[in-house]
Amino acid sequence: MSLLREVVEPDVLRLRARSWQGQLAGYEVSAYVVRGVMVDTGPPHARSAVLRAVDELAPRGVVITHCHEDHAGNAAELAATGVPLLMDAACERALRAPEQIGLYRHLVWGTPQPLAAPVRAFDPAPFAVLPLPGHTDDHLVVWDAERRILVGGDLFLGVKVRVAHHGESPRRLVESLRAGAALEPRLLLDAHRGAVHDPVPLLRAKVSWMEETIGEITRLAALGLPEREIARRVLGREELVGVVSRGEYSKREYVRAVLKDR
Repeated sequence: MSLLREVVEPDVLRLRARSWQGQLAGYEVSAYVVRGVMVDTGPPHARSAVLRAVDELAPRGVVITHCHEDHAGNAAELAATGVPLLMDAACERALRAPEQIGLYRHLVWGTPQPLAAPVRAFDPAPFAVLPLPGHTDDHLVVWDAERRILVGGDLFLGVKVRVAHHGESPRRLVESLRAGAALEPRLLLDAHRGAVHDPVPLLRAKVSWMEETIGEITRLAALGLPEREIARRVLGREELVGVVSRGEYSKREYVRAVLKDR
């Protein structure tokens, strides 16, 4: 897996992890280095390139937005070399005792090593590290108030994201999106979409779309329709990722996540 370096603006570097497996699946993922602080560690398949980049760039610490392997996939190796890490406590617990991941995730991103070394803490100031859950319970973002840059992890991903993974909470995500928009960032650094300029209208559009979608799913469920039919009516036919993941990351799982939140 290659790791491309792209300068977004002064003191903002994008580390873009790409592979043929990811391109085939339609996914790539990025970590960022903002004023000496790295956000996320990249996937296990990019391990060698990430370790080289960390050695060259010498960030004063790494913030991990959440425990998924495309974001925290090299945390164990960085901790073992003494790089300071900051993450949610639930994220650290998940990394120390990782659950088995599906084959499709292993093929696209790789399987991370369990976190075994002690974690050295660091102070991310002048940045604020804020909990904005929904995508996962342990999801954090990094906010640079001085430059109005929000490093969002998987907070945004796009306005009309019609699939969800198990463990996602659409209603909590709506509240987190509102909170992110309220910061009024001029630049959002999204882990999968890259640099998003003037993101506030897009964050608000996502809130509106999600609220409408959640409402329609809830209405159809009250009529007694099965999950598969609700997914077809509201979100459309299942996508390839839903089939390949055996429903773990799918439109039907989106419906389940909404109904579970009730």
